[in-house]
Amino acid sequence: MAARYNARQAQHRPLPWLGYTLSVLNIVVIAFLVLDEPLGKTAKALPSWLVAFANDVTNAGQILRMLGAILAIFIVGSLLARRLADLRRRYRSAYLFRMSAYLLASLLSASAVVHVLKTAIGRARPLVYDQYGVLAFEPFNGDFLFQSFPSAHSTQIGAFCVALALLFPRFRLVLVGAALWIGATRIILGVHYPSDVAAGLALGAWCSFAMAVMFSRFGLLFALSPNGPPVPRVRRLIRQRPLADG
Repeated sequence: MAARYNARQAQHRPLPWLGYTLSVLNIVVIAFLVLDEPLGKTAKALPSWLVAFANDVTNAGQILRMLGAILAIFIVGSLLARRLADLRRRYRSAYLFRMSAYLLASLLSASAVVHVLKTAIGRARPLVYDQYGVLAFEPFNGDFLFQSFPSAHSTQIGAFCVALALLFPRFRLVLVGAALWIGATRIILGVHYPSDVAAGLALGAWCSFAMAVMFSRFGLLFALSPNGPPVPRVRRLIRQRPLADG
């Protein structure tokens, strides 16, 4: 692994964390100033059919469902790889393993970070807006009602969808749209403010992007790109011959 890293070291670019952080801060602050209070007041008055719909949709963002999806991808892919010739099967099995490892690492790292942050920040949820308003913070309270910012649900679905979007750029608009819709359900259900969801989605997206950059620096699953995000190498799964550096 060290040799793989050193062979690509000259191509490494610094992560664009500053520009991304400033952009996200602007979005979160705008949501906080413009949207949080109005929606905190009206969340309980939304139509019952909309709340029921949001409750069904939001379940797709549960971390256990996403972990199950990752496991299914690996198992199904491995079973399909068994139908190929031995050499091709080994390469495709290796890529499926790396793909599953990348999805798992992105999801779990995002989940770990967001749970530390939301506990440390201790923002009150919209569920207790009438008692506390939008500016209530009790750091390290540990109670569910004081773990609103950032939204863990949004962080996890953001990480999962962006990781898939980086692997399969052709479907990135559908995947990003799915993440936005599932994030919005947290607002409709009244368990998060818009700024919570915006921060969560951005945090999850960053974790997946940073993980893809790390994988690319070792030549695993992604290739380094001089002017953009890491380029997926998943297309090798369908090639007749694996390349020598795979």
